[in-house]
Amino acid sequence: MRSEVRGGKREVRGAVGAGHALPKAGAASSAPTPLPSTLNPALVVGLALLVWSLPIPLSEGVILDRVVAVVNDDVITLTEVQEEGLQIIRRIVQETLGEERERRLRSVERQILDELILRRLQLQEAKKEKIEATTTEVRTAIDELKRRSSLTSDDELRIAMARELLSEEQFRKGIAEQVALTKLVARQVRSKVVVLDEEASRYYDQHQDRFRDIPQVKIRHLLVAVPAQPTQEAMLHAKAQIEEAQAVIKLGARFSTVAKQYAEGPLASSSGEVWTMSRGELAPELERMALALPIGQVSGIIVTPAGFHLIQVEERTMGKVLPFDQVKETVRNLLFDQKAETKFKEWVQGLKTKASVEMKM
Repeated sequence: MRSEVRGGKREVRGAVGAGHALPKAGAASSAPTPLPSTLNPALVVGLALLVWSLPIPLSEGVILDRVVAVVNDDVITLTEVQEEGLQIIRRIVQETLGEERERRLRSVERQILDELILRRLQLQEAKKEKIEATTTEVRTAIDELKRRSSLTSDDELRIAMARELLSEEQFRKGIAEQVALTKLVARQVRSKVVVLDEEASRYYDQHQDRFRDIPQVKIRHLLVAVPAQPTQEAMLHAKAQIEEAQAVIKLGARFSTVAKQYAEGPLASSSGEVWTMSRGELAPELERMALALPIGQVSGIIVTPAGFHLIQVEERTMGKVLPFDQVKETVRNLLFDQKAETKFKEWVQGLKTKASVEMKM
C-alpha cells in the first residue's frame, strides 16, 4: 500500500478501511482542564461504519482523507475530524439516512473542526512559549486519571485503552498535550486574574441568598421497597401497594396512619414518623420533591431504585445566611473563576486574530 498527497487530498490505494490511523487520546476542548477525568469516550469504532456506508467505486483509488483546514503552518485532515467524533458519527450513521444523514454529519464535522482549530492554536502557542509536560507531570496526570476512573493498576488502564483503540503512545501523547495546555493557560490567563477583597465583599452583599446554610426539611415518608433485582411480579405488587396507599390518603386518611399500614421494607418500622433531613441526605428524586412540595401536601408516587415512595412535607427551613468571613474564600474562588473564564475567551480571540486559518470544509 502507498500513500501520497495530491491536490490537498491524501490518496490511499488498497482495501477499503485499511490503514486507518488509530484515534488520539486528547479530545479537542475550548478550555483545558487541570487533568483529564476520563478516557476519551469518542474513541470507538464508528469511522469504519461511515466509510462502508458511503458509495465508493472500488475500481478507483479510494480517497480516505483530505485537508480540511490549515492553521498557520499546520494542516488538519478529515480523518482527524472524524476520529475526534467517532461516537456521534456512528450514531448519526445508524439513525439517519440520505440528506438528513449528510446534513447532520457536515454539521458535526464543522463543530469538531472548530474545536480542533482552537486546540491547534493553543498547542502552537505552547510550543512558541517552550511549554512542555515533564515525564513526572504526565505520570501524575495518569495516576489522577486512574483514580478518577476507579482503575487500580496499569493493567486495568491498558485494558481500558485497548477498548478505546488507543496505543500507549497515543494515550500518553494526549495526556502530555493536555498537561501542556493547562500550564499554558495558567501562565497566560490565570496568573493575570486578581480578585480584590472589596470585590468579594460587594459580591457577597449583592448575592447573600447564595450563601445560606444547608436547608432542612421535615418530612413523613412511606416506602414500598423492592429487591435489588426485582422480578416483574415484585414490581407489580409494590406498585399496586403504593397506589392503594395513595388512594386511601386522598380519601382523607392521615398520612402517618397509612404509612404504618402500607410501608414495606427495612424502613417500615419508622414509616410515617417525622424525619429531619438536610440537603444531600435524601435520594435526589426525593430531595427535589421535598424542596418544592407545598407544606402539608402529599407528593405523587416517586420511583427510585429502592422502590415506590410517597412523602409529605411538614416543615422547611431555607437556612440562615452565613457570615462573610465564613464564605470569603468561596466568594473569591467564584469571582476568580468568572474572571478567568472571561479572560480566557479574550485570550482565545487574540490567538484567532493573530493566526492564519484557512478553512477547506
